[in-house]
Parts: sequence; C-alpha cells; structure tokens
Amino acid sequence: MPTSFYDVVVLGAHLEPLLCAALLSREGLRVLVLGQGSPDPSYTVDDVEVEPYGMTLSGAQSPIVQSTLELLALRQDLRQRTVDQSNVFQLLLPENRINVYPETERWLAELGRELPDVRRQAGDITRTLGEVRAELDMVVGRDLVWPPETFLERQQLSFITSAQRYDRQGQGWTSWNQLANRHPLREAFEAVLPHLSGLLPPQHSDATRARLHGHVLGGVSELVGGWSWFRDALFARVRSWGGDVRPKERATSIVPQRRQGHRIILGRTGEEIGCTQIVHGAPIGELSQLRPDRDPMTAMFERVGEPRARAYRCAVHVLIDGRGMPEALKPLALVCPDAASSKRVFWLRSRRVEEQGALLTASTLIDEHLVDTGSSPLRFVREEAMDALRGVIPFLDDHAIWIDSPHDGLPPHRLRGDEELACSEPWARGPYTMKAVYEYPTRRALGVCALPTRTPVRGVFLCSEQVAPGLGFEGSFLAASSVGRIVASQYRKQDWLRRGPWARRSV
Repeated sequence: MPTSFYDVVVLGAHLEPLLCAALLSREGLRVLVLGQGSPDPSYTVDDVEVEPYGMTLSGAQSPIVQSTLELLALRQDLRQRTVDQSNVFQLLLPENRINVYPETERWLAELGRELPDVRRQAGDITRTLGEVRAELDMVVGRDLVWPPETFLERQQLSFITSAQRYDRQGQGWTSWNQLANRHPLREAFEAVLPHLSGLLPPQHSDATRARLHGHVLGGVSELVGGWSWFRDALFARVRSWGGDVRPKERATSIVPQRRQGHRIILGRTGEEIGCTQIVHGAPIGELSQLRPDRDPMTAMFERVGEPRARAYRCAVHVLIDGRGMPEALKPLALVCPDAASSKRVFWLRSRRVEEQGALLTASTLIDEHLVDTGSSPLRFVREEAMDALRGVIPFLDDHAIWIDSPHDGLPPHRLRGDEELACSEPWARGPYTMKAVYEYPTRRALGVCALPTRTPVRGVFLCSEQVAPGLGFEGSFLAASSVGRIVASQYRKQDWLRRGPWARRSV
C-alpha cells in the first residue's frame, strides 16, 4: 500500500520537469520531484567549481520565457545574473573574428569590416530575421499547447500561424542559407544550431533555423551561477508552494491502479507512493523501462517514431592564469579551427575565477558511431581542444594550469608539474555521462516539436528536451508550460475546490 499520496509526481531534475513542477506547485497541487539519477550540475577540481555544460540563455526575451519567469517570481533574479549582452558573443573563424552585436547598426558595421562582400545581403537577411522574430513572438506568446494534439489545439495553432511565412512543417524563408555554399558566415551560423538546441543542423526546419538565428542576433548570454543556481532556485520554488523535492531518489517502476492513478516504487528505500498524474522529464527510453507493459509505448513509437542518438556533447575544461586571458575574448564564442570542416567546432565559454585566472570550457559534438570505436575521438578530445584554443589564445601553453575532460574517463591533469589532480566525484565520469543529441523521424508544429506531451498511458505526460528540441532554451519553457496547462486544467475539472474565483490562475 502507498505510504503517501501526491497529485503529481515529476520524474527528473532537468530544466523542463523542474519548470513544470514549479508551475504546478504554484497552482496549488501537491507535487513530488524525484531526481531520477540526474547528475549534479557541477563538481570541484583543485578548489574550482566546474560545470560541464553551464546554462546558455538564448531567446531569454521570448514572451513565453518572460511570462513563465514572471509567474515563478524569477524574472528579476535572472536579469541580475545575466551577463551584459552587448558584445557578449563572438564568431572565431579561421580568417575572421566577428563580434555579434544586438544593435543592428553595429552588427552591420562589423560585417562591413570583416566581410564587406556580403554586407548588403547580410543587411537584408538581418532585417528579415527581425521581422520573423516578431512574427514568431506572437505565436509562442499565445496560450497554446506544444505540440497540438487535439482537434481544438490544432485548430488554434493553424489559425494563429495562418498569416506566417512558414507552412505547418516550418518550411519557407531560409535565413543565412541564402548565402553561397561554404561561405564562412553561413557555416558559422549553421554550426551554432546544435549548441543552442537539441537538433543537428540537417534536422532543423527553416522556421526553427530562423528563430535561433534571430536569438543569436538578439543576444545570447551566460547565466552567472549557471545551472547550479537555477536548479536550486526552482527547488526552492517547489518547496515554498508546498511541494517536495528528493533529488537523490529514483523511481524503479510505475504500476497503474486502474482509474485511481498510479503507484510508484522507489529504488533506494522500496517506498510506495501513490499519485494521480506523472510527468516524465527524462529521455523517453527510460519511461519504457519503468512500465511493466510496453505495448502502449510501442504504439506511440509506431505513430511518431523512436528517437535515436546521433551525437554526444563532450566538454574540455582548461584553467589559465589571469595574464593569459585576452581582453578581446568574450564570455561566449564559437571556435571553428578548420574552414574545410564545420563539423568539428567548439562552443567556448569563459568564466573568471577568483585569484586563479579564468576557466575555459570548450564543448563539441562527437558522432555516435565514433564513440565506441578503437580510434574514438574521446581519446584525442583534449588535444583537439587545446589545438583550437591555441589559435585563439596566444601562448596558451605558457599560461595553462590544468586540464580536465570528464567524459573521456581520464583524471584531471596539472600541466605544470605533470601530475594528476583529484576531483570531488571521480565515479561520475566517463562516456556514459555525455548528453545525447537525438534524431527524430517526425517533427510537428513548425518543426519545433518531436515527441507528444500526452502518452498512450492515462495520466502520464512527457516533459523533457525531446518534446520541443527545435528551440533549445525557449523550447524548454514551451514544453513545461504546455504540460502544466494540461495537468492543471484536468484538476480544475475534477476538483470543485479549485474551480472557485480565488484559484482562477492559468499556467
């Protein structure tokens, strides 16, 4: 028998499920969040806190992002922790160093200095990107469910997007793809896509490509405190509204209880918890393992297709002293060492470390079929990252203190003195800790969404990065608000206590 009962149990401690849990807790529902094996967002090397991926804000000015942060009372906190967006992002190409300014005139002047042959065409593309951004703001700012599944939801989306320049699949105007093939500016903006979203460049529709490019020109930024601070802030919001958070617990099975809800069994203690609704925030493959009957999930995969991992995100961290940090290097940059190959690019983040210098994090994508081979790129990822950084930072070897790459299984290494360093979590390292980038057979809603929020199992919903991978950070808010709206509306219909005028709040 269940020892406790919750209205909603949220599985996973990633961005999407935590946003959904906070929204549902604000609605007055009793919510339980289980970490489901989510790793800690940071670890320590030589008294320096390291975040493998950090938290890049793209599309922070989107209506859905701003309205959700306003509901959670996090808008002002996030604004104070956001790095100044004026000249915060760079494109470091083999022969060009381009600063991406949010101001149109400064951006066009920068292109006129570095790439004068395409300044006029780039000006037209930039102005059209601004128009597309305003049009799509009107779409994502409405109270829609992403992706639409019922007749009314599809009708609402079709009505709102009827005046857009994109069809239902997101095909239409092609953004920077109007430039010549192999043009460095086109290659750079194409290489940005997988680092700001959950899709590889060939999988993006014209609408998602233009939306992300508009976010880049509008300003991308790094959150001070990173994902560690934002996760703790969402934990605090859930607890303050009466919810419970157990980041170290994991559900091992989900047992349906006919029309009475579900029974969840915890792995560490064997405790049984009853609930009415379940929000699953981990990859869809883990949900199939929790269910005793997999036939409903198989039927869903036959309808929308099953995601397949195509690449993995790998990060390398290098600590350098203060003298070796160039003043012209911005907190965020895209490094493309080889003009002939745009696949092996590095997303570079830099953060000042008190009394020690600066911590550089270079992230790249590794193809799935190369990870388990004898000549796996993981064996050489440190050398490739150092080679890329040498082209950006003069005399890097003279100023580098230590290097660490948690995904290749090697320990942190001090470059001065040639010795191994200890880290706070040596067991949480290796290839299995890398984040996967999936390929989705079908995509809907302008190419933004891949998997549906409703599953064939009654009372079980999906709220992960696989729901709206086409828009990255903004897509996380779309998925969380959509699931929160669906679950909260069902409780308003079932519970008359929540139908009073004192509780008429909309997620």
